[in-house]
Amino acid sequence: MVRGRRRPPRQHLARRGPRREAYDRVLIVCEGECTEPLYFQDLMARYRLSTANVVVVGSGSDPRTLVREARERRRREARQGEKYDRVYCVFDRDEHATFDAACDEAKSSGICVARSWPCFEFWLRLHFGFSRQPYMRSGGRTAGQVCLDELRKLMPGYAKAAGGIFHRLEDRLESALGHAARTLTDAKATGELNPSTEVHELVRYLMSLKSNG
Repeated sequence: MVRGRRRPPRQHLARRGPRREAYDRVLIVCEGECTEPLYFQDLMARYRLSTANVVVVGSGSDPRTLVREARERRRREARQGEKYDRVYCVFDRDEHATFDAACDEAKSSGICVARSWPCFEFWLRLHFGFSRQPYMRSGGRTAGQVCLDELRKLMPGYAKAAGGIFHRLEDRLESALGHAARTLTDAKATGELNPSTEVHELVRYLMSLKSNG
């Protein structure tokens, strides 16, 4: 009987994780557990950013807790011999009691912030045109909820925690970036931050990562 050729021992090939590329390593910790992380993950896919370079986390906590979580994640990474070049916290003003304390702690810790007055949905709303009309609590609804209502009129079918929002709005992105910069400039000049956002600054940074790497 002729024996078959002996096969070499099977090697266990570990699935390779994403490879770190030659541009900044960034941690983004978001107040929302789904809406903001899904938006940034879609942006990462569009610009082919490696998940080894850009880590997005949905916290689901208040702003001050969010900043402390970001600081702890940065510390843990440093203990393992790695580091983030930048750490961002993405959170809303709305009616958060810890908003001011979170801003102070982020600044003292060297953590970048991408805040929105009143909420992240205002960034999305700016894809449909410039606005500086303040959002106020109305009928038991917070300013953030009022902003959400307006967005849904402009963007029928919008739902929190839904995927594909970045791609749905991508053809309006450049206009939104301009509108957001204009609102923030006016907000700083007048001292009236409602409404405005800093999310566009993070978006531009992510869009430029590979070209600056």
